[in-house]
Amino acid sequence: MFFIQQNIVFLQTKKFNGKINQLNEVIRKLYTVIALIIIMLGGMSCSEKQNGMVLSKDFQDEVWNRFDYLYATYNVVAAPMTADLVMEMDVSDVFPNIYPYYDDENGIFAITLSINAPDGSSRARDFRFRIKDSEGNFKSEKIKGYYHFELPLINDMSFNENGEYHFKIENKYSKDPLYGIKSLNINCLQIKKK
Repeated sequence: MFFIQQNIVFLQTKKFNGKINQLNEVIRKLYTVIALIIIMLGGMSCSEKQNGMVLSKDFQDEVWNRFDYLYATYNVVAAPMTADLVMEMDVSDVFPNIYPYYDDENGIFAITLSINAPDGSSRARDFRFRIKDSEGNFKSEKIKGYYHFELPLINDMSFNENGEYHFKIENKYSKDPLYGIKSLNINCLQIKKK
């Protein structure tokens, strides 16, 4: 009788050990899957890029008034990173909103760009782009009725911390208003994480 009880206990222990081994195998596979997921997410975050529109403005009646400042907020979530800021704009040569042809500055498009970082630091810079040649012709092809320009603002701009960067653009055209400007966009094109 004792021998039978011993065999039953042995069989139950063997059955129990088999289930523990199966459970250990499932846990080992689960750990492997979790480790792979963590590695994949880590790899994705290292290559995470943050491109995006900083500002987009369509001008009513294709007119930009002298003191009509443009404001935008750009939320950086992938700092530290380095990016190119590029401005795109479309201008018109169709009456009545003709972009200035006969100005003293031969088609200079001038703005001041100010940027305030989340840490409170700020920077401002004047930009002057010659968008027409000396004969008054635009230095761009006409696309869908407008001359389209892609103008570099800041190459390799450093975004050192996460948070909101505040942008302000001032029209520096010497006369008021500036006619013939249909739209203005600023894009942030990330080139690499620091």
